Amino acid sequence: MTGDGCVLCGRAGALAHADPGWLLRTGRWGVSVHPAIPAPGWVAVQTLRHTEGLAGLDGAEAGELGPLLARLSAAVTRVTGSERVYTYSLGEGSPHTHVLLGPPQRDLRGAAFITGLLRRDASLADEAAALRVARDLADALAAGNTPTT
Repeated sequence: MTGDGCVLCGRAGALAHADPGWLLRTGRWGVSVHPAIPAPGWVAVQTLRHTEGLAGLDGAEAGELGPLLARLSAAVTRVTGSERVYTYSLGEGSPHTHVLLGPPQRDLRGAAFITGLLRRDASLADEAAALRVARDLADALAAGNTPTT
């Protein structure tokens, strides 16, 4: 199901036109830079069809999600040098299941970091660094040198 005016459906359709915000696309999932804040290394993994959370995934989407998150986590670890990769999924604001994934920054960790990210704390944003890391992530994912299982 697609919806008129759905931003993610519009972006998914633009994938064929090399939207620079997309890092990877499978038949069921798209990976893009974090949509709310340019925090280096933060990406969004979202279904390409409308779904309502993890319970709304079909068998193929569910089967692909775990290996995809593992592959992305490995790429983020390698590209950013971070020892930790955080994930969260709130399911608000979009009719697409999405999981946000990325490294903590500086001395801000755990709940304090996630709170800052959710509040779009400007001190976490670095557009130039986020773009550099996104390019490196896209290259790593395209090269296929990250684990898929």
